[in-house]
Amino acid sequence: MPAFELFAVSAEDVLAISMVALISFALGMIVTILLVMARSGSRHESIEADFLEEEEEENPDDEGPEATSDQPSKGPSKEIWEKDSDWWKK
Repeated sequence: MPAFELFAVSAEDVLAISMVALISFALGMIVTILLVMARSGSRHESIEADFLEEEEEENPDDEGPEATSDQPSKGPSKEIWEKDSDWWKK
């Protein structure tokens, strides 16, 4: 007597069932991606606008590149860890 079989399916049927399952999974993924794209596309808020607003809140004294062109440039500011530009001459 053969062992207990949950499903009596032939080898040809297993191939067809696995292909249907694979195609169903792929179509489900595509539909999910399209739904997420449609949902995020319907937002009225812009990520770029939010980022620019945060930048303005962090640096309220900066007025943009126009304000810096009127002031004389002091040269590039040096960080603590940087060496002098003529360190090799010493």
